[in-house]
Amino acid sequence: MWISQLDLVGWRNHDQSSLTFTQGTNILVGPNGQGKTNVVEAVRYLSTLGSHRVGGSSALIGDGHDRATIFGNLRHGDRDVSVGITLKRTGTSDATVSGNSVKISEIPRWVSAVMFAPEDSAIIRGEPGFRRQFLDDLVVGASPAMAATYADFDKVLKQRNSLLKSLRSQSRGADLSTLEVWNASFVSLAADIVSHRLQQWAAILPDVTAAYENLATGQHITARYLPKGFVADEGASREDLASVISVALDQAAPAERERGMSLVGPQRDDMELLIEGQPARTHASQGEMWSLALSLRLGTASWLKADKPSGDPIIMLDDVFAELDSRRRAQLVSAMGHYEQIIVTSAVEEDIPQELSGRVFDVLAGAVMPR
Repeated sequence: MWISQLDLVGWRNHDQSSLTFTQGTNILVGPNGQGKTNVVEAVRYLSTLGSHRVGGSSALIGDGHDRATIFGNLRHGDRDVSVGITLKRTGTSDATVSGNSVKISEIPRWVSAVMFAPEDSAIIRGEPGFRRQFLDDLVVGASPAMAATYADFDKVLKQRNSLLKSLRSQSRGADLSTLEVWNASFVSLAADIVSHRLQQWAAILPDVTAAYENLATGQHITARYLPKGFVADEGASREDLASVISVALDQAAPAERERGMSLVGPQRDDMELLIEGQPARTHASQGEMWSLALSLRLGTASWLKADKPSGDPIIMLDDVFAELDSRRRAQLVSAMGHYEQIIVTSAVEEDIPQELSGRVFDVLAGAVMPR
């Protein structure tokens, strides 16, 4: 898969930009803060329906605009597919596939992409939300239909939290029948999400491990999923997970009503990454941290390439070479040689290894100019 055309209107600082990409390597060059990352962020949004920098969509709509549109033309072998998303400040977002209106959750079915970015260090050393986001992007990339499940879960979580807040101010004899209805939906959706997280992480772990052992000269990594308020065995079925989450909700009920918020569920879970048995978050050196961050992305890309019917994911390297030493640069470039399309951004053109020569675009103040 590769993207041949990308059009942005009202997206971040791009009032109107049109890029014609080539198969192979494409390079976006320009000073920091000019809009390079905004371009690859748009491709990522088509793939995951999320940003790696902000939650929600309001920050993605440019100043002076009431909506932002991303349009992409994709090549799947000999087949062309066009996809589009319009985000609105008010009202429901729109989406199209080859000119036909679809639910926005359908778009990731047609776009597969993996982004490497400096923010990846937060997956290793940051708060649990960064690791949850990594897992959820992984799930949607592997099973695009799960985008709808996540959207439904977010709605149920919001409604459940609102109800818990209202119950907090009521007496012990408050009617809990409405909460029980929301609990049933919450348990079902939460079990789907946790099950897919566990399954997908297990699927890519061999690829992540192989990438890390190559980058870190033989060191071994492991990981464990850390659910909040319940125990989830790696081989647990969806039905088993639903059962333990339901029990956990019952046990947490008094505390949830007292605090007015959901204390159990995938929105509070974490994943612990370990290097030679030690938590990477607290024990990894700077070099080990970057090796692990790269390995997570390399493992994801390798798995998608081998297992997705759409073929190669689009690889995006967002200003990562400035963060890497010469050895890791060389290893990353070597790993990239097998993918159909690569999009690279850099503030300093000399930071880009010569092996990644290709079509160059200059980016300045939200304007993109091909050389």
